[in-house]
Amino acid sequence: MELQKNELTDLAALQLSKAIERPGAHNITKLDLSSNNFTSKAGIYIGEALIKNPEYPMFKLTFENTNLEEDGLVRILEAVTVNTNILKLHCGIVTDNGL
Repeated sequence: MELQKNELTDLAALQLSKAIERPGAHNITKLDLSSNNFTSKAGIYIGEALIKNPEYPMFKLTFENTNLEEDGLVRILEAVTVNTNILKLHCGIVTDNGL
């Protein structure tokens, strides 16, 4: 699903997370959320959904040109650890605090 450059906000990420965390869901295999108006909440929402549904078959997740800040980045990295289907990840803008 390519949703880059759509001026999406954290509310869009919240709605996507509900689709991802649903048991038995498997519709989105690639998710490109690059260049939108996300904050750390987007990373938290998507990351939490992938943690709740560790079998979700997403293999590529992209947040290019997005600053998920410390909390969002940590949650996405935790999700990638739990969901071993994710093979490609673009974390977006990583700041000193994110490191």
